[in-house]
Amino acid sequence: MALRHEAPDRAPYNLRPSPGMVERLRQETGAIDFAEHFGHDVRYVHLPLPPRPEDVPDVEWTPMPTDKDIAAVAEATRALQARGLAVCGGYACGVFEQAKHWLGDGPAMLGPYDDPRGFGALLDRITEWKAAIYGAHAAAGTDLVWMGDDLGTQRSLVMSPGQYRQWYRPRHAEIVARLRAIRPEVRIAFHCCGHVTPLIRDLIEIGVDVLEAVQAETMDLRQLKREFGRDIAFWGGIGAQSVLARTTPEQVKAGVRETLAIMSPGGGYLAAPCHTLTEEVPWESVVAFHEAMGADGLSG
Repeated sequence: MALRHEAPDRAPYNLRPSPGMVERLRQETGAIDFAEHFGHDVRYVHLPLPPRPEDVPDVEWTPMPTDKDIAAVAEATRALQARGLAVCGGYACGVFEQAKHWLGDGPAMLGPYDDPRGFGALLDRITEWKAAIYGAHAAAGTDLVWMGDDLGTQRSLVMSPGQYRQWYRPRHAEIVARLRAIRPEVRIAFHCCGHVTPLIRDLIEIGVDVLEAVQAETMDLRQLKREFGRDIAFWGGIGAQSVLARTTPEQVKAGVRETLAIMSPGGGYLAAPCHTLTEEVPWESVVAFHEAMGADGLSG
């Protein structure tokens, strides 16, 4: 209902913990699975791709999912869906992030100027690979396919909107089109950290259903809901820096309630911290987040 922009009885929610936070869960509760322990509404499934052999360079390692890989993900997906849970494919970094991983930050930013033809060919090869990875999740029947690229900093975009539209929007659009060809009804979530407000309309136009992360410290939640809330859903929005990491449990609950009051009305919102929670977040804040969602997660 939330993804259809209808008001559910409560806001669905989840949380992505770091390994250190999972260890803290074990220490505090004896449990080892955050989602099971706290009853999260969204669960993740992951493709079992092989590790890169030592003798193969990074830029030559693009392992494709096999029928066996897809079958394994499909089996895990069906088991979770049978329990009434929403299933999201595990994250694989996107076209821009992969280019940075292979080339380094500087060369990836300068590629459009230093070698436009060669850089474009590299991005096309990455696009083919990522479309296959994301497409395997769609073929396996996941409710959400999770793609994305980190295009924002704490204050601005990493690149100009014009550069995004020339080099990356067409490739993101190609990936979205391929996912729709596999399963038209699949929901597509686009991950992006930081300030991405100037590109949200682009994401809507290429067919993205959900913007994930929604970093409250870098974007105006009220503006996002007012300007884009009818056309795209938001997933995240509860500030890891501002609400969870530096406040008391009572302040955490107040921050969660405030975010819900802004983002939940009319649906279109999946509540979550705006990024993976790391161990510097106090355990008491993690508990307070879940207590607030349990008590105050009703849609406005």
